[in-house]
Amino acid sequence: MSEKAAKTEKKNDECYNTVAITNNVEALEFGRTCQSCAAGMAAGILGLTGFHGFILYFITVGIQALIWNVKAQGNWLSYFPERNSFTWSHGNGLLTFVLLWVFFYGMVHVY
Repeated sequence: MSEKAAKTEKKNDECYNTVAITNNVEALEFGRTCQSCAAGMAAGILGLTGFHGFILYFITVGIQALIWNVKAQGNWLSYFPERNSFTWSHGNGLLTFVLLWVFFYGMVHVY
């Protein structure tokens, strides 16, 4: 049996605890929401406009990804069955970021 076939067979034999995976995804989403809120408030208070605000968002997303990677010790498959569940929902975070960015910008710099 080749090494590739052995890895495929091993992957097919793995079982996942769905409660633990659900908890991991919820923790990830909570962290993303908090990061988006903090970045949106910071961008609004600092008065960032245009691409500068989005650059701040993507920098904070990158920092958060590094933190999660260090926390998982680079072994994502121990906590998530596939990499997609780790990276799939940045759209909601971006909407939260824009909402708070506009709100705090308006409260600090317009009014």
